[in-house]
Amino acid sequence: MRRKEAPPLPGRAVGSETSPLRATELPGTIGRGEQVRVRRRCPPKTHLANVKNIAAETGFYAITDEDGTPSTAIEKELSGLEGQGLAALRRIDETGMPPAVGTEDRELLSLYLAVQKTRTPRNRTMALFPRNVTAYADGREVDQALVAEYLTRRHLGSPPSAAEAEAAWTYYHAACLETGDDPTHNDAVMVPLRSVEVCIPHFRARHWRLETSRKPNFQTSDAPLVLWKPHTASDAYRGFGLEDAQEIRFPVSPTAQLVLTAGSGTSSEEVKLSRVASCNQDLADSCGQVVVGHPDRHTALDRIELTKRGPTLRFHMSVAWRVGPTSTGRRIRPLG
Repeated sequence: MRRKEAPPLPGRAVGSETSPLRATELPGTIGRGEQVRVRRRCPPKTHLANVKNIAAETGFYAITDEDGTPSTAIEKELSGLEGQGLAALRRIDETGMPPAVGTEDRELLSLYLAVQKTRTPRNRTMALFPRNVTAYADGREVDQALVAEYLTRRHLGSPPSAAEAEAAWTYYHAACLETGDDPTHNDAVMVPLRSVEVCIPHFRARHWRLETSRKPNFQTSDAPLVLWKPHTASDAYRGFGLEDAQEIRFPVSPTAQLVLTAGSGTSSEEVKLSRVASCNQDLADSCGQVVVGHPDRHTALDRIELTKRGPTLRFHMSVAWRVGPTSTGRRIRPLG
């Protein structure tokens, strides 16, 4: 039987030599040494830990070939990209400036950040939601009541609104119809990576600003890429993506973070402690389970607020709209 190859990342050849990611190179830990201060959602107390124990989840990108053989091809390729991306971040930290438009490091980091965008537990949850609901049903009919029960007991930890239960039920059946069956683990690994090439231009085309702090107070997390925009009432039921993000942030070191905004070119500026604290809180809000700080800066970690549950996949039903041409431009009207 033909061996199924892992999809190559844009601009990278399958089978090229890659050096494995060293566990001490968690994004944003440059300059922290082997010891870091860690805070988890539960229990919330901070403690010192070796970065090797928190840097990676083994087997997260392992897949199975068509003949049933386990494959680590994707993990190896991502490991090679990770090492190159972290080296580019170190160069930013050393020079005090982001890479200029058109440079090799700019292209490399655009790819690196696009991959970071896809490799989150939230994306994995989205891909596996139908499969997890089916497993929870254990032979029972997957009706709206069962989906509401699953959301309450497993997914959200609290009862959903009737509208969210209906939306989740609709999503479940739509996903099953689209694939013909529950998604597999291979689907959950490979499908998010297919969006990498589409995401790259959103990173490449922005203005890249390096924000620095005199003291090592910038933190990192298990989901270090942060999309930010001002809060609105619609945040209660609607998310946003790269196009709508006013800022895209990524930790460089304890004293620096990369911020991508509207515009072009590059810049660097020293920011106030209040800005660092605000960004750290946004990072904590979007983390999966863990926030990491400088080993000597426990106060900065103690100040952030962490809920017991992190962000997860939410569901919402809204009116569908049809966009059509008119003599003066586009016309938008509700379906039905």
